[in-house]
Amino acid sequence: MALFLQALLLTAPAAWGQDCSGHGVTWGPGIGPPPAGCGSGGTGPSGGSATCQNPSCSSPPCAAPLLGDVGCTSVAGAETYAHELLSAGDTISSGAHIYGPFEAGFTSQQDNIIRTWGCSTPSVVYDTEGGTDIGIAERKVAHACGIEFPRLEGNTYFGVVGPCGGHANDYHFHKSFSCLYAQSGGHSTKVGDVASHGIYGKWEDYDLKRLPLLDACGAHIGPTPDSSTPVYHYHVQDQAPFTVGCHGPSQSGGLVSVAVCRSLYSDCDDDGGSGTTITTKTGNVQYDRFCPCFDASGSNMGGNIQELPALSSSEIYFSSVSTVSTSSTSSTMATTATTTTTTATTTTTASANGDLSTTTTAEAQKSTTTASQATNGDASTTSTGSSEDPSSTSSTAVNAGGASAGSSTTASSSTIPDSNEDLRTTVTSEALSISMRIFSVHAWTFFGIFVLTY
Repeated sequence: MALFLQALLLTAPAAWGQDCSGHGVTWGPGIGPPPAGCGSGGTGPSGGSATCQNPSCSSPPCAAPLLGDVGCTSVAGAETYAHELLSAGDTISSGAHIYGPFEAGFTSQQDNIIRTWGCSTPSVVYDTEGGTDIGIAERKVAHACGIEFPRLEGNTYFGVVGPCGGHANDYHFHKSFSCLYAQSGGHSTKVGDVASHGIYGKWEDYDLKRLPLLDACGAHIGPTPDSSTPVYHYHVQDQAPFTVGCHGPSQSGGLVSVAVCRSLYSDCDDDGGSGTTITTKTGNVQYDRFCPCFDASGSNMGGNIQELPALSSSEIYFSSVSTVSTSSTSSTMATTATTTTTTATTTTTASANGDLSTTTTAEAQKSTTTASQATNGDASTTSTGSSEDPSSTSSTAVNAGGASAGSSTTASSSTIPDSNEDLRTTVTSEALSISMRIFSVHAWTFFGIFVLTY
């Protein structure tokens, strides 16, 4: 009888249409409410944390789970600030879940958490569809609740995820991993395993401020602290997908393009490219829910894909500090009783380290033959900007005429004669004028001598 009752208890959820096996994958903290009869959603069915299950990918590239484990951490760390159930200094054990970028939405199951964020009416952020990344979700909350989010107040951090990048009782990471590796030295150390490849902190070289150029899966091929031979490995990213967009490498063992990544997911471009308009504190965003493949512009929408630089660059990194130098030289010609037209030409060159140099020269040319030349002093300005976001690592130099660096601009109000011909005409005109003055002096001198003599 006891064995019968034990078997009945084990099979009851299935018999009653309740399957609790999806904890951490289809339901749970940060994913969604549990099925009826599966508890509050705070822990696994047995009351403890579910064990991380690192997925496999035997024939890459493969789609990564959209909800649930895409990998597992291999090191422990300590949270820096209090967040939800964790206090500052609490240990985050190794073997923690690594999730992809998406939340499964917010419902009444998260009301208490939403209120602690400072949102008095939790329902304004409800999202039963889910499929938005952590960054978009936090910006949406900030707008809907009219709060700064995420934010730090004293020793408490308010955000969908904590400062180390994870949350919930059954702790899982979505981003950052900042407490699992040191912001120092060269290449960041390993923080976990994603399928059969390692995932490292965000730096290709911290001391040199180099960030990695990554494919659509979030990886590239290069040396690591664990291998002097270049290997395919992932890096944590500051922008979506934060962890991984897919499991690579490509079929040929190389990098994975955005188009190939999106072909792995039925949710990518399943709406004909229309996407969903999500209102955030910084404006409206067109977004493709549950599509983890983001292009160089940060978009996961189907149209006008901007391929990631890693696919065409011979380098595996870029500098997180950009320097832009702008030199402006102008020459003007003072004219006398003439009509002057001006052309402005902007020339942009890129040096080997990616710096931009923009030179703007304005030349005034005459349409008549009488002129005197004057040159103004040169002006030179230099500006330096710093960015740690690959989507924000480009710097724009603006020339005196308002054109952005990278363009060539010519402004002309009429047809301009050849400058050499114009100069020859000017010289000839001036020489003729001098000759006439000399002739006049000689003529008057000869006339005066003639009068005095006779």
